[in-house]
Amino acid sequence: MGQFLVDLADTRRFSPHTVAAYRRDLQQFIDSQAMAAVAPTERTLTAQRFQRHLAGLAVQGLSNRSIARAAASLRSFLQFLHRRGVVRDDLSERVPSVKFAANLPQFLSESQMQSWIKSLPGGDRWECRDRCLVVVPYATGARLAELVALNWGDIELDGKTVRLFGKRSRERVVPAGQFLLDTVAALRAVTPETDTREKDPLFVNRRGSRLTARSISRILQRTFRSAVGGHVTPHRLRHTFATHMLEHGADLMALKELLGHQNVATTQIYTHVTPHRLAEVYASAFPTEQRSH
Repeated sequence: MGQFLVDLADTRRFSPHTVAAYRRDLQQFIDSQAMAAVAPTERTLTAQRFQRHLAGLAVQGLSNRSIARAAASLRSFLQFLHRRGVVRDDLSERVPSVKFAANLPQFLSESQMQSWIKSLPGGDRWECRDRCLVVVPYATGARLAELVALNWGDIELDGKTVRLFGKRSRERVVPAGQFLLDTVAALRAVTPETDTREKDPLFVNRRGSRLTARSISRILQRTFRSAVGGHVTPHRLRHTFATHMLEHGADLMALKELLGHQNVATTQIYTHVTPHRLAEVYASAFPTEQRSH
């Protein structure tokens, strides 16, 4: 399993979070089937074992989404064993397919976002940092890992763009609106010049170290609870960006590029949370509807 995880991280450039998920999925399978001392062969990696393992996850109460991910991890591992010649045939088809209903993205309303942002003062460096931590993902759709990796040099105040490094180190450049630029400029104004060089991290703690994903999540949760109440996650800000863009007329293909999705099908999930907007588009664009007005 170790070589497989190294391959995921070094060759396939999976994020540490994804590699950790694959490790947990495979370890669960090994433990549930008592295979720690069993060599992986075509005789030991049977369809019955995979069926029994996935059924056991269902009995434990795991969601279909989690079980589907576990199945995908097993298939990927079996394909790796085949590529490395450990097993003669590709055994991934022995893993049953698992269907699941997609969870609709949870997002914040525009009034919630306005209340949250208005509650954030812009005085000293740390207040400006916390304000940026809300505005940047909301205005760009950045993922949590992209926020962690963001450097001062990635924000072009003159060119009005933000460069983000997404999954598997894929780079994308998104436009930066004036509100975002003003928010970043305010942070720069209260940050020592020695800390705003091109390779310096945009978001740091009081010791000058780059903020971790956990620290960013905690700051967002603290400021959100104080302003609005309830729970929020960094990814909910990404969902909010996408939903608000669609509600205000953004093209689906353009949104796909802004979010860094590889497939438009991934972006289409946001159309399920904006039905009233789709009805407006239909009424304004379909020929017979136009004639009826």
